[in-house]
Amino acid sequence: MYRLYRYLLILTLLTGAAGCATQTVKSTTFTPIVEDSAPIVEEQLLDIGIGIFQPGLDDVPRNREELTFSDVRMAETYFASYQLAQALQNSGNWGVVRVVPGRLESVDLAITGTILQSDGETMRVQVHVQDSTGMTWIDKEYEEVVSKYSYDPRMRRSEDAFQGLFNKIANDLLAYKQRNISAADAVNIRTVSKIQFARDFAPQVFDEYLAENRNGILEVKRLPAQNDPILNRIENIRERDFLYVDALQDYYSNFVRQMEVPYTEFRRMSYDEVMKMDRLAADARRNMIMGVAAIIGGLAATQSNNAAAYYSSPVILASGGWLIKDAFDKGDERALHVEALAELGNSLEMELAPQTIELEERTITLSGSVEAQYEQWREILADIYANETGEATSSEQ
Repeated sequence: MYRLYRYLLILTLLTGAAGCATQTVKSTTFTPIVEDSAPIVEEQLLDIGIGIFQPGLDDVPRNREELTFSDVRMAETYFASYQLAQALQNSGNWGVVRVVPGRLESVDLAITGTILQSDGETMRVQVHVQDSTGMTWIDKEYEEVVSKYSYDPRMRRSEDAFQGLFNKIANDLLAYKQRNISAADAVNIRTVSKIQFARDFAPQVFDEYLAENRNGILEVKRLPAQNDPILNRIENIRERDFLYVDALQDYYSNFVRQMEVPYTEFRRMSYDEVMKMDRLAADARRNMIMGVAAIIGGLAATQSNNAAAYYSSPVILASGGWLIKDAFDKGDERALHVEALAELGNSLEMELAPQTIELEERTITLSGSVEAQYEQWREILADIYANETGEATSSEQ
C-alpha cells in the first residue's frame, strides 16, 4: 500500500511538471494583407457591406466567462466591424467598403460575424460572407493569439494587436474571388444587388426581374431598360442612401478613435489577468491533485505494517491538507483579479457610451441608436420614392 502511495505521488508530481512545461507559441508578427496583382476595371469592383458583429455572449468559453463583460463586448462589436472594413478598404481589392447598421441584402458582398472570444490574449470570430445572389463565399472561424509584447509601448506598431485576424479574413476573401469569380460573375453580382435595392422600393415592378434557381441562388431573368424612369428614380435614391451610410462611417471612425486608448489598456490588463488566472488555476489544480494524493497516501500509510511509513503518516496528512488549502487560497486570489478587471470594464463602459446622432433631412430629426436611425432613414427614402411616383406608402394606406 505504501508503495502504491509513493507511485501515485511521483506520478502526480511528474504530471504537474509536464503541465507547467506546456506553452502556447506566440509571436508579435502577424499576417500581412495581400493585394490583387491584376488590375480590376471599375464595373467589376464589388462593394462590401459589413454588418455590426454579434457579441456572441452565449458562446463565451466557460473558463473566460468571468473575464467577459457584456457592455465591453458590445463596444467590441463596433470595433471589430470597423477594423475589418479598414483592412478590406486598405487592400485596394474592392470597391467601397462600408459598415452598415441595417439591411445587407442589396450590397454586392455582405459580411456578418460573431465574436466568440476576446480576452486580450485570444480573439476568435465566426465570419459569414455572402454575395447578393445568395452564394456563400466564406463561413469560417478565425483565431489570433498575441503575446504580451503586442501591448508593449516600446514595441507596438500603429496596427491593432489583432490586425492579423482581420488581414486573414481579407486575404481569404480575395483568394475566393480569384478562384471562383469571373469578370462576368462580378458584373452579375453587381446587377443583382442593384435590382435587389429596387425591389425593396417597388416590389410590384422588380419582383419579376429575379428568380431563385434550384439551389436557392438568385438569377437575373431579364434586365430593365437603361432609360427606365422608375429605375432611374430608385438609382437616385440609392445614391442618397450611399451618402447617408458614408456619413455614418465618420461616426464609426470617431467611435473607434475614442475607444482605442481605453480599449487597448483594457485588453492589456485583460491579457495580464488571463495569464495570472491561468497560472493560478494551473497551480491550484496541481496542488489540489497533489493534496488529495498525499492524503490518500497518508491514510494508506496509517494502515501500513512499516514503522517508518506509519509514523510519517501525520506529516503526510498535514502536507496534503496544506496543499488543498493553498489551492483554495489561489482560487480566492484569482477572484480578486476578476473583480479588478470588472471594475476596469465598468469604467470603459462609461467612456464608450454611444452618442445620439442628430441628422436633419427635410426638417426631420433622426434619433435613437445608429440602427434605429438607419431604419428611420430607409422609411424616409420610401416616402421620397412614393412622393416622386405618386404612390402611397404602407403607412398611408
